[in-house]
Amino acid sequence: MGPERAADRAGHLQLRYLYLIALVALNVHSFFTMPAWQPDTWQRLGQMALRDFQGIEPYSFTVFVLFGMFSLLLAMLILLDGRYQRFPAWPFALSMMVLGPSMVFLYQFFRRDAAAPEHPPNRLETLACSRVLPLVIIAICLGALWDGRGGSLDQLIHLFQTDYITHAMVVDELLFIILTPILVAQDCRREGRHAAWIWCALLLPIIGACIYLATARRDAS
Repeated sequence: MGPERAADRAGHLQLRYLYLIALVALNVHSFFTMPAWQPDTWQRLGQMALRDFQGIEPYSFTVFVLFGMFSLLLAMLILLDGRYQRFPAWPFALSMMVLGPSMVFLYQFFRRDAAAPEHPPNRLETLACSRVLPLVIIAICLGALWDGRGGSLDQLIHLFQTDYITHAMVVDELLFIILTPILVAQDCRREGRHAAWIWCALLLPIIGACIYLATARRDAS
């Protein structure tokens, strides 16, 4: 093994342990330092899913929708990367829709860089190649931002400090903002696309990565 390859392998090993530390830290935070679970949490989640805004802070609804769209976006990026892994990526992608960034950290711990696909795409991986779905995600996000226009930032901050689900979604979305350009960078290197897309994904959360996916030319076969 040459010195350059050894250094590269050591760097990947350090990153894997960094993801593992982040996973442990996030779970410690989830179990020990977050606000208490509220009795009406499931009711409010049901209201937001049905767009019933009675008694719901508008910004809280926006956060709820953005969490779902972030999860869908990162699921697409994981599924696209999953073709190049020896293990199935879809359990990580689907469970992330509920468990959030924890599953992204866990996926990143196990993944390896590869230039050639390990298996033919399954249905979910084929769906992740869609150039229309990212545009749908952008449209839904813009609609959620419009719905939240009458919200109170002070009330959102209060909910972040006192409400379990709002706190969890905001923390998860901040982590998603960091993780998105990392996943885009991995795809950029493999697809040979310009590194400017990484900055686009970082500076334009959700929208930048969606444009990246919508402009990609992939072979879904």
